[in-house]
Amino acid sequence: MTDEYRCLVTDLQRVKRRAKAVRAARRSSELEGAQSTAATRADQVLYVCGAITASQLVGRTQRRYELI
Repeated sequence: MTDEYRCLVTDLQRVKRRAKAVRAARRSSELEGAQSTAATRADQVLYVCGAITASQLVGRTQRRYELI
């Protein structure tokens, strides 16, 4: 197995892990009767793709809803 292949597998695993976390968060919100906005869902996609970190996702959400 080449180093490049290992990196791709690691990236895929990271994306899968992030997608699972986002699905769980969305489901939890839905069970509480809430639904995420289009802006929040767009940020979640950026997180899943690795364009932003979990901290950045939380920060964006907090600023959007004036929680900080």
